[in-house]
Amino acid sequence: EAERLVDSYIDFSKLEMQGSRLGIAIPVTKEELEDSNGIVDSVIKSEAPAAIVETINDALFCTSKTYTAADNQSKIRKVFGPFAGAVPTQFAGALPTRKELLAMIAKVASKINMVAPCWVITEAMKAELRDVKIDSGSGRFLCENDMILGYPVFTTASIGDEYIGFGDWSYQAAGFFGQMSFIADPYSLARNNAVDFVLNTRFGTV
Repeated sequence: EAERLVDSYIDFSKLEMQGSRLGIAIPVTKEELEDSNGIVDSVIKSEAPAAIVETINDALFCTSKTYTAADNQSKIRKVFGPFAGAVPTQFAGALPTRKELLAMIAKVASKINMVAPCWVITEAMKAELRDVKIDSGSGRFLCENDMILGYPVFTTASIGDEYIGFGDWSYQAAGFFGQMSFIADPYSLARNNAVDFVLNTRFGTV
């Protein structure tokens, strides 16, 4: 009672994260906007943020630190997740067995206290695992009700059909830097009688 507490410290020295710019620009003629009675405007305002989400998912779950840009040039990713550059574990067959997937869980659990673990696979791989029996008698399959061996499944095409990822995503620090800016610019493309919809934000992860 009344004992003075000693200061405790958390070491954040390894948690280094910088924001990288993400943006999208969509020019639309005023004729398109006016003739669609607001439909084009509504689609742009929903699809532009969705494109940002898709880009972030692609960065987080990609398996390579390089990507092919629009000009077909190979470029280095500024933002990528834990699978990029990782050395994958090889399965004995085309599809993993229950024992092999349990070994993946054990490997992660041996290094961290699991809080929010999740599998990451493609929809095609999930469909395949729905047909892999756990054993010969129970009638159970590896993937049931969007769960594999008791852990939830997140599907994305970004990881590729040949990979199965497992990790605890509570350790993946991620965030936006500043506020998202979404501007409908009616001036820059005035000669074209067009409006430039421009969305900009900054995102980082580590």
